[in-house]
Amino acid sequence: MCTRAVSTLAHVLEEAGLATVALVSNREQALRAHPPRALFADFPLGRPLGRPSDPAFQRRVLDAAFALLDAPATPLLVDFPEVIRDRADEPLACSLPSRHDSG
Repeated sequence: MCTRAVSTLAHVLEEAGLATVALVSNREQALRAHPPRALFADFPLGRPLGRPSDPAFQRRVLDAAFALLDAPATPLLVDFPEVIRDRADEPLACSLPSRHDSG
């Protein structure tokens, strides 16, 4: 879902009394969309929680996101302190078979 739609939905939920946190992978879009609370994770697209098969790392990401729930619902954008650079030899978290697979 695009950051703007997530931000709009977050504002609606916040007005209804539900606290929200968005995990965003595009910092510039988040700056323009102004979600109430957002965690920017500089990870490759398709990996919102970071490294596949690394539950300890993914837990750190979730803990950082949930910690934002204590902050007031103002446009808040926090950077996750670790960065993951994409490596071409690493498989995607949810790889899909080829669309033209004759088998």
